[in-house]
Amino acid sequence: MKLTRAADPVLILIFRGTHQVLSAEKRLKGGGVSLRLIPVPRRLTSDCGLAIRIPLDQRDRAREILSGTRLLPTSVHLSREGGEYDPVIL
Repeated sequence: MKLTRAADPVLILIFRGTHQVLSAEKRLKGGGVSLRLIPVPRRLTSDCGLAIRIPLDQRDRAREILSGTRLLPTSVHLSREGGEYDPVIL
């Protein structure tokens, strides 16, 4: 799987807990989505935990996979240059 450079547009998927993150990771990988587990950026939440980073161009595939398994993230954010994030819909 090709992992993106930090400068490429990526989505950060945040879930309710670690169990959901790991379940979503398993299903997304099984569906061929390139991803990376990352710590949740502090700008997005003060809670500690994991998030999933995917390339923007894999958004539709990720939505299809996660919708079918009822593992939709609680929030999704599009990365911008300068370490900022915009909330978006998966």
